[in-house]
Amino acid sequence: MTKGAAVAVVVMGDIARSPRMLNHAREMAAHGFAPVLIGYHAREFGREFEPPAGVRVAGLDGGKSAPRDSTGLRFVITAGWRMSRIFFALIGTLIGEKPEAILLQNPPSFPTLSAATLAGKWLGAKVVVDWHNYGFSLLALRLHGDSHWLVRLARWYEFRAGRQAGAHLCVSQAMRADLLRHGIAAAVLYDKPLALRTGAPDALPSSLRMIAVCPAGWTADEDMELLLAALHLLRDTALTVYITGEGMKRKELEPELQALRASGVLVDTGFLPENDYWNLIGRADLGLSLHRSSSGLDLAMKVVDLFSAGVPVCALDYGGSIAEQIEEGVTGFLFHTAQDLAGLLRRLAAAPETLAPMRRAIGERWRDSPGQRTWHDEWQRAALPAFGTKL
Repeated sequence: MTKGAAVAVVVMGDIARSPRMLNHAREMAAHGFAPVLIGYHAREFGREFEPPAGVRVAGLDGGKSAPRDSTGLRFVITAGWRMSRIFFALIGTLIGEKPEAILLQNPPSFPTLSAATLAGKWLGAKVVVDWHNYGFSLLALRLHGDSHWLVRLARWYEFRAGRQAGAHLCVSQAMRADLLRHGIAAAVLYDKPLALRTGAPDALPSSLRMIAVCPAGWTADEDMELLLAALHLLRDTALTVYITGEGMKRKELEPELQALRASGVLVDTGFLPENDYWNLIGRADLGLSLHRSSSGLDLAMKVVDLFSAGVPVCALDYGGSIAEQIEEGVTGFLFHTAQDLAGLLRRLAAAPETLAPMRRAIGERWRDSPGQRTWHDEWQRAALPAFGTKL
C-alpha cells in the first residue's frame, strides 16, 4: 500500500462509540494514508460527531433494528430486510470510495464481512478484519442460547466469510488461539492508551468519599444489573460511583438508577464529551468494569482508559481472556457476584491506602514496556504490516 492511498475503515455502528476503530483511522492519517470512516450517520444517535484530523466520514443509514423482544419470525424478517439494505449500501459506498485497503470491525459480522470481501475482490483491495469479539456469541445473548438455529448459522457464516479476508487482527491471545482453530491466523493488537495519563502514584481520595468510575456502554454484554445490586448494599459506605455512557439497557434500568441517585451513592452522567470523560477518569480512585464477554475472548477497552490514568480496576471475572488484562491483587481485583463487589468496595472505601501500590504497579507496567507503551507503538508493530507496509 502506497502513501496517500485511500483506506476504508468500516464501523457498522455508532462511530463515536468505536474508539478502537477511531484510533485505527488516526494512525492511518498519521502515516500518510487517506482514511475514510464508513459507518452510521451520527444523527441516528442524536449527537454531533467530529472526526479525527485527516479523516473523512461517509455516513450510511442504519435503519431501525428489530425490537429487542422479537426472537422469532418477526426478528428474522425485520433483521433480514435491514441487513440486505445495509449490504447493498456498504458495497456501493466502498466501490464509490475505491480504497486500496479495507479495514473492518467484526462484529457485526453480517453483512459487513460479505460486503467488504465482495467489494475488495471487485476493487482489488486488501481486506483486513479486526476481530473485537464474535457476532454469533452476541446473537446468542439475544436468542437465549447458542443452540438456536440462527446462532449456529451465524457461527458457520462468520468463520467462513472471515477466512476470505487477506489479513486479521484481534484483541487478545485467547482470541488469536481460538481463531487459529478455525483456520484464521491473526496478529494480536492490544488496546493501549493514546497517551499516558498517570498521575501521582500514591494519590489518596481528595475528599472523605472514595470516587469509583464505571465507564459503561450499556450493552448486552455488560452486567449492569450486578453493579446496581451491589450499590444497593452500599448505601452506608463512604463511596460515590459515577456511571458514564448510554445504551439500550439504560432505559430498562432507569427505576433502579433513580433510586440510587436519590440515595447519593450514584451519579449517572450519561454520555460525556471527550474532555469531560477524561477529567472524570483523572479524578477516580478506582475503576469498575462490568464487561461480561459473550465469547470469553475479548477484553474491555474501558479498562485501558482507566489504566492509562493509573486507576486500579475492580472487574467482573468472566474467565477466558480476563487474566490478560487484570492481574489480581496487583493492578486490580476480580469479582463474581454483587456481594463480592459490595464487599470489595466497602473494604477499599475504608482503607483507600490499599490502592497506592496498585497505582505504582500500573504506572510501572505502562512505562516499563519499551516500544509498546501506547497505541501508536502497538499499532506500528501489529497493524501496519497487515497492510503490506513497513516503516
